[in-house]
Parts: sequence; C-alpha cells; structure tokens
Amino acid sequence: QRSRHRIFNFQHSAGHHPLPPLSEQQKIVEWIDAVATRVEEAKELRTQSNKAQTAMRSAIISRVLDGLDFGGNLSDVLDGKPRNGWSAKCDGADGGVAVLSLAAVTGFNYRPDQFKKTSEPTDSEAHYWLHPGDLLITRSNTPELVGHSAIYSGDPSPCIYPDLIMKIPVDPERCTPQFAHYVLQSRMVRDFIKSNAKGTSPTMKKISQGTVHQIPFPVNLNLLEQCNLVETLNAALSKIDDLTGTSSKVSPEIDNLLPSTLNQFFNGDDDG
Repeated sequence: QRSRHRIFNFQHSAGHHPLPPLSEQQKIVEWIDAVATRVEEAKELRTQSNKAQTAMRSAIISRVLDGLDFGGNLSDVLDGKPRNGWSAKCDGADGGVAVLSLAAVTGFNYRPDQFKKTSEPTDSEAHYWLHPGDLLITRSNTPELVGHSAIYSGDPSPCIYPDLIMKIPVDPERCTPQFAHYVLQSRMVRDFIKSNAKGTSPTMKKISQGTVHQIPFPVNLNLLEQCNLVETLNAALSKIDDLTGTSSKVSPEIDNLLPSTLNQFFNGDDDG
C-alpha cells in the first residue's frame, strides 16, 4: 500500500502529474482488476444470501399459514382500494421531501435508508403521504420481486411513496397490517402473484389493483387469532431477521469498496 502511495504521490509539473512506466501501469491495472473481481464475487454472494434468506422466510411462513382457509380475498379485509403513489422528480435537494424507492420494500423488510429527495411542490392533503403502519406492495418489478410488501416504520418523515408502489388500506377492525404482511409472503400468495403478473418484458412484470384485490386471503380469523399467529411468526423469524440486518449493514461497505480503494490508491488517502 505504501509503495502504491508513493507511485501516485506525484510532484506537480507543468500543471499535470507524470505517469509511471508502462510496466508499473500494467501492474496497477492488474491489481485493480483483481480487486474489482473480488468485489463482484462479494456482490454475487450477497445476492445469493438475500435469496436464501427470502426463501427461508417464505418456507417458515408457509409452514405456519398453509393450513389456514384461504377462501377469501384480500379485498375482504380492506376499507378502500389500493392506490399507486406519486413519482415526483427527485433532485436530491437539501430540505427536500423523501420519496421511497422500490428497494425500500423489496425483500419484505422495510429499509428506511432507501429513498431520494424531491423539491417539487406537494399537496398536504394528497393521498401519497405515508403514515406509520401503512402496508405497501410493489406493483412493478422482476417476476421474482413484484408484489413484495413491507410496513412503513415512520422513518423518514414526512415521506411519499412512488407510483411503482401501492398502499394497501387494511381495515383495522378486520385485519392487522402485520398479519396481512405475513400472508402476502406465503407460498400461496406468491404463486398467485407470479401467475397473474403481466407484461411483455420477461424481466419486468406488473400487478394491477384488481390483482391485489383478488389475492387469496384467510378471512375467517379474528384479530386475536391473527395476533397469536403474528407472535408465532415473529419468534420463528427473529434469527433470520437478525441475519438480514447484519447483511444490510455490510451491503454498503461492499458497494463502496472499489470506489474507496481507488480513491485511496490514486489520491493517496492513506492513514498508514
């Protein structure tokens, strides 16, 4: 590391830095390629790990819920129609309003750091504002990821959800958002969404509000029975959720590894 630092700690000459010999340049390129390869391998492992975690969650949830009577529809426990949000133009302005991205909901775990900011004018009475406990579902994504859901935690606030996400208005007298969120992860519902998602592109599918209304749902459980199942699932999934949390903390480090390494290499930002 120190030798690389010395290579690029060039003295200013005629307003530019002299380049090292071609042999040194080749070694540098090979080293950078090796780092990039390792980073891509780490990203692929992260992707496979995320898929495995999602599969484990689905298996546990289905094991608990498959014995229920899915004779109803999601519309039976709603007090209104699912609505798309508003995709404001995001310019990252300081003091702008947060707008969630699809990644905030993808994976069935809400990620409060996945948002952009907009400085566009907003309407305080509009439907696109989020409130803690709101149940969200992605309406457009890849065949495997479309229809993923999560519950908005209240962070960031205020916050808008975009057009590619729907808010599901669960009737609190008939269903808890937590129970509905688990049902949306069950094998039966995932199979239903995959078979009903539409789109000419094989890599991008969409679900309509009508499809969301027709999602199979166990409607013969009272709120206490729902809460008991939620507690059972919370306990069973806690270890997987801990693993997911650890993975999400490491994820930005993987993404930033190559840029930070190159910055350290070429700019000499070396503490050693």
